[in-house]
Amino acid sequence: MTDRRTPERLQPGDPAPSKFTRTLIDELAKNDYQLHAWRTFMSQSWARSLGDIRASPSLTRSFLVSAGVYSVAGISLVLLSWWFHPHSVAVRSLAFWLPWYAASVAFVLTHLGMADSGDGVHQTRFLAPNQLSFMRLALAPLVVLPGLAMPAHPVTGPVFALFIGAMSMSDALDGWAARRRGLCTRLGQMLDYLADLAFLTFLSVGLYLAAAIPGSLLWLLLVRYPLTVVGAMLLYLMRGPATLNPTFIGRATTLATSIVLLLIAFNLLLGAGWPPSLWVERSVWWLQLLIGANIVYLIYRGVTWGKTKRVEN
Repeated sequence: MTDRRTPERLQPGDPAPSKFTRTLIDELAKNDYQLHAWRTFMSQSWARSLGDIRASPSLTRSFLVSAGVYSVAGISLVLLSWWFHPHSVAVRSLAFWLPWYAASVAFVLTHLGMADSGDGVHQTRFLAPNQLSFMRLALAPLVVLPGLAMPAHPVTGPVFALFIGAMSMSDALDGWAARRRGLCTRLGQMLDYLADLAFLTFLSVGLYLAAAIPGSLLWLLLVRYPLTVVGAMLLYLMRGPATLNPTFIGRATTLATSIVLLLIAFNLLLGAGWPPSLWVERSVWWLQLLIGANIVYLIYRGVTWGKTKRVEN
C-alpha cells in the first residue's frame, strides 16, 4: 500500500537522493565510463524515479494538473497565431514546441524525488514557486515561435509582449515566494536555474532570427548559458559534485542580459521606437563585454572545480 503520510519522508533504509546519485556516479568512474556502466546508471536511475512517482501519488497528480493548465496556455498562444497569421506559423510553432513540452514534463516527473528540502522531508503537492519555474521552462520555445516571429502586430504584438513580460516576472516571483513561505526544495532550485537558462536562450535566439541583435551576442549567450551547463554536468560526472554558488558578476550578467533583451523584444513586438538604436548598440556592446568577462571567470572556476568542491556561478 502506498504511504500517504504528510509530509512524506524517505523510508528507513532508503538512501538519501544525493547519496544515491553520488554512489551511481562513483560506480561510473570506477568502470571508466564504459557502456555497460552507463546502462547500469540509467536503469538504476529510472527505477529510482519510478519508485518516487509511485511513493508520492498526490505530488504526481498535483504536477500533472499544473502541466495540463500550461499545455492549454501554450496551445492558446499557438491558436492566436493561427487566427491572425498564416496557418503555417501555427503548424511550425506546434512542431517546435510540443517535443520540448513533452521533454519538460518527463524531466520533472523523473525528478519528483527531489521535491524535498534536502533533509528527507518531501512535499505532497507541486508548490506554487515550482509551478512558476515549470511554466517558464515549458513555455520558453513559444517566445521564438510564434512570439518574436510576428513583431508589431496590433493584436499579437501586445499579447506576446505581455507573455514575455510575465515569463520574466515569474523569475523574480518564484524565488521570492519560495524564500518568503519557506518552500525551498532541491527540485525548485534546479527548475529555477533551468527555466532561466531556457528563457534567456530562446529569447536571444528569437531576437537574433528577427535581426534585432548581432550574432556575436547570441554566441556569447550560448556559451554563457547552455554550454556552461553542459560543461558543469561533465565536470560533475568526472570530478564529483560541487556546490553552485551565485556570485555578484553572475547575478549582474543575468540581470543586465534580461533588461537589454526584454527592452529590445518589447520594441520589436510593439513597434514603439524605443529604446533608440544608438542606445541598443551601446548596451549590446557593454553587455558583450560583461558576458565575456563572466565566461572567463566561469572557465577559471571550472578548472578549479575538483579542488575546492565549490563552484561559483
